[in-house]
Amino acid sequence: MTTGDEDSGATSDEVSATHPSVLLRDVVSALDTAVAHVLADADPERRITSVSMIDADDLAGGLDAPTDAVLLVGLGTGAVLEWMRGCHTEGRPAEGPRVVFTKANPSGLAGVAARAGVAVVVVDARARWDRVLTTVQGCLDRVRDDDPADLTPPVDVDLFGLVALVANGTGGLVSIEDATSARVLAYSPSKGEADDLRVQTILGRAGPPAYLDLLRRWGVFDAIRRGGEVVDVPEHPEQAMRRRLVVGVHARSGRHLGSIWVQEGARPLADDSADVMRGAAAIAARILTREMRAPSTEGQLVQRLFGAHGGIDVSSAGAYLRWPVDEAVAVIGIAPTGGDQAVYEDAMAAVGGALRLHASAFAAAAVTTVLDGRAYLLLPAVNTAAIMRWVGGLVTKFDGDAALAGAVLHAAVVSPLAGLADVPAGRAEVDRVLTATASAPGAARVTSLAESRTAVLLGEILDVVAAREDLLDPRVAALADYDRKHSADLVATVQAYLDAHGNVRDAAAAVGVHANTLRYRIERAQQLSGLRLEDRDDRLLTTIQLALLRTAVRR
Repeated sequence: MTTGDEDSGATSDEVSATHPSVLLRDVVSALDTAVAHVLADADPERRITSVSMIDADDLAGGLDAPTDAVLLVGLGTGAVLEWMRGCHTEGRPAEGPRVVFTKANPSGLAGVAARAGVAVVVVDARARWDRVLTTVQGCLDRVRDDDPADLTPPVDVDLFGLVALVANGTGGLVSIEDATSARVLAYSPSKGEADDLRVQTILGRAGPPAYLDLLRRWGVFDAIRRGGEVVDVPEHPEQAMRRRLVVGVHARSGRHLGSIWVQEGARPLADDSADVMRGAAAIAARILTREMRAPSTEGQLVQRLFGAHGGIDVSSAGAYLRWPVDEAVAVIGIAPTGGDQAVYEDAMAAVGGALRLHASAFAAAAVTTVLDGRAYLLLPAVNTAAIMRWVGGLVTKFDGDAALAGAVLHAAVVSPLAGLADVPAGRAEVDRVLTATASAPGAARVTSLAESRTAVLLGEILDVVAAREDLLDPRVAALADYDRKHSADLVATVQAYLDAHGNVRDAAAAVGVHANTLRYRIERAQQLSGLRLEDRDDRLLTTIQLALLRTAVRR
């Protein structure tokens, strides 16, 4: 059963003042074609604050209505009348629900409801109860999200605001569906102008099979999956279907997120409807991507456990996750490299669910999250060597995955950590390792700070030096400038000489020149720059400065 806040007999005005609430007429409007009609609603300002679902088993167990709006699921006409008569004490209607949703409409229901002071919303027999509950709860959630006491910065527009904008811009009836076309995410009022496909879709049912088959043969669903094209679907009088426009919604990574449909109503669609649809698809992609990234309550708790959003008390996190706070743990960071960096966040969001499945298969207690384009896993630190082997297999499972758009995954492991209190530090450590090693040529797919300490420390030293212009050696910069102007190879020659520890023959072989040529180049480099490569301090400083040049080129 899904429930919200319990009511204590307040009037509509009192409820509105003390609890986030929504007008019943707004709920009925949101349910659209799922509502057959409304009985005994004498109060135009009737509001609800909470909703629950009750079935025959609940009634058999003697359950009282715990919310002010109740969905009566699976109850026949006699059971509905009996329950309505019994749940309100004479003269005290506030002890029971204020609104009842039912598919049964027995004779006499309106009179019983009127005497009890209850509004009855008769739901279309074809509507799915889970869809009705989700819609009503969604109305309440949006009111709570708009609570002025909530200091969270508002987003520019949500899906419900977007369908209103598209309906106004096109003059049609708008719906936004998910990527499977099995769930309507938001829709505009139908105003009695919906054809059967729209009605069935809003009710949570499949549309007419013959018409859906036509849409497949016309290539409509293929066009939605490809994206970028607004498809104009003509009316089909034989199926009683109106003209409609449809466009696919895709993330920047190319991932299919859903579709927007606009059915023509009593008036023709506006001439610029296709432009409106293209703009709406771009906005919907941002909204849906944002919603995919927005963590649930548990997801946010896990992110805080990893040190995000200000952190969390580990005792609270451990109690919620049923994880002993002092149990040794391992933290794994996974990052994409290569491919298009602009889609890293979308890519990791797309594979986050699969990573979670694999992690849970390896350790049932595993916890995963995605933050800032990287995935983080928390595992019991039972055997570090086994964890390293498993992670090595894990990252290669995603090689060639279309969601990664050409990127490959690299991982860093820190294990063991003493307990949950060390998880944020563990995340910081794997971030250090990934930043220093993941994009390096020939980098191991899985590593740790112990295995990559030189690369990590050197990389952080170079970052410190690069941030200070006064620490950049103009002598090495002069060599790089000379190479650019004269197409010379002095920088590569000096690098080879240092790599060979001053061995001229080995350095000459590395750059493919005669030993005398290499000696000449080294002398020329010293004359131009003022460097003295026979001095060990100059050699050390030049090695660091050349490493800075290589890092700058990679970035």
